[in-house]
Amino acid sequence: MAGECKNCGALLAGRYCSACGQSADVRIPSIGALLFDVLGDVFSFDSRIWHSLATLALKPGRLTSSYLEGQRARYTPPFRMYIVASLAFFLLFSLLGWIRNSAATAPDLIGGHAAQVARGAAAGPVPLEDDVRAAVEDGTVHITLEDDGSVSCNFVDKDLPPAMRQRLVDACERMEGDNGAAFGRAFVGNLSAMLMIFIVIVSGIMRVLYLFARRKYVEHLLFFAHVHTLFFLLAFATLLVWEVQSLAPILVWPGRIMVAAAAVYFLVYLYLAMRHVYRQGHVLTGVKYVVLGGSYVAAFMVTLFFTAVVSAVMA
Repeated sequence: MAGECKNCGALLAGRYCSACGQSADVRIPSIGALLFDVLGDVFSFDSRIWHSLATLALKPGRLTSSYLEGQRARYTPPFRMYIVASLAFFLLFSLLGWIRNSAATAPDLIGGHAAQVARGAAAGPVPLEDDVRAAVEDGTVHITLEDDGSVSCNFVDKDLPPAMRQRLVDACERMEGDNGAAFGRAFVGNLSAMLMIFIVIVSGIMRVLYLFARRKYVEHLLFFAHVHTLFFLLAFATLLVWEVQSLAPILVWPGRIMVAAAAVYFLVYLYLAMRHVYRQGHVLTGVKYVVLGGSYVAAFMVTLFFTAVVSAVMA
């Protein structure tokens, strides 16, 4: 008598369940078998992730159009790719920052800066200087990183409610107390979440641009999930190149050329991806590309601003 699938209970007629796809062999695997499975999934050139990344990077818009046309089994889901790519970038960014901080053993950093932070922790928030306090009362918004590494902050709007205004004044005092270290950590931590909101915003802009194309909002969302996955992959590579060139002066100019090439490629990629997915002519796509570019930059700046405000309050 045929056995039953341990996962769903369906009758087995082969090595795999015809109902859920689980293997009929459910014995406890050995360490070697577990390692083989991991390496096989990660490094196999037939793996979905590598096939998806190659299609994403080399064929603008093809991955999105294939997904929308129902060709999904061979590719990694869009938002899974986006999350993995963004996490990889932010992990690398944090790791490089940690390495730099660990390697910084100069007396002025260990002595002067640490003493300043210690004094701030012992005595409470560092009072704002008179000129900064005056600027706060004028209601301007200004954060400056001085040449000596100190932070000058006035992050308040006079039209805000008094309670929120006071919270931002306190945030400025904390930023000046530790030279923005806590703010920087909070900003990087919040940025990944804010970029998800940014994708939602630009997808809405795309919905307006293609209002008469009978495209659903989720199609634009998938498009930008793929586009921003490529962005994070290019940013990851750029960060590595930038770090290498900082260690080897002879590689400065090649590194700069590679960084510039990555930026140009992303701009060209976005246009070609729009052409492929939305299938409109060069003129119409070009007009929408320019409008999208301006809206994209504006939405990105607004996203960064609110990320900075939230990070300053949370720091």
